[in-house]
Amino acid sequence: MKKAIVITFAVLLVVLNAAPARALFTFGVKGGLNNSKIVFSPALDMPSQKYLQGYCFGAFLSLNFGPIGIQPEVLYSRRGMEAQILLDPADPASLAQARIMLDYIEIPLLVRLNIIPAGPVKLYILGGPSYGFLQKAKARMTLMGTTEEEDIKSDFKSNALAAVGGLGLDIKIPLLFKVTVDARYHYGLGNILSENSTVPTDKARNTGFSVLLGIGF
Repeated sequence: MKKAIVITFAVLLVVLNAAPARALFTFGVKGGLNNSKIVFSPALDMPSQKYLQGYCFGAFLSLNFGPIGIQPEVLYSRRGMEAQILLDPADPASLAQARIMLDYIEIPLLVRLNIIPAGPVKLYILGGPSYGFLQKAKARMTLMGTTEEEDIKSDFKSNALAAVGGLGLDIKIPLLFKVTVDARYHYGLGNILSENSTVPTDKARNTGFSVLLGIGF
């Protein structure tokens, strides 16, 4: 947690010192929904795997230089997966609902290409790296109305690198604030399983898409 805060402030200081005086600054807060999966390699026998719906929220700083902009963010983000798992192949009643929940502090450092750079409505493309710090990892299993939860943080690495890309829209409300909305795709770039992981596969990565709504000042 402390390491994430230090890196975030370092990135913001570099960006602010490098930005020319004519840059347009916007600071704000945002939140939204993640729809995420964990992709395993080799694949696990989970044909019913589906997206886990989680939350994300945090703050952002947008610096626009006409058609180009930079947007560092700090987000608390839940990722993971849902699946049905047959615990005993000979017993159909052993079908359990499994959920893996991975909570990260994510620091995306995004570049914006403003397709509509001027006016009250701005359309833009965004993309860049995102570095995540794992805060919590839980596995929840529900079988015949009984739910059990287990801490599985030791199965996952403490950090995760990803690439983020998407589309966004800024709408300026005169004399008040700016509303921003974006849809983005999150693609994990590295193995998130630890060396001591008990997951019966070699590699795993986070993937999914998010929709976020924010207010900037």
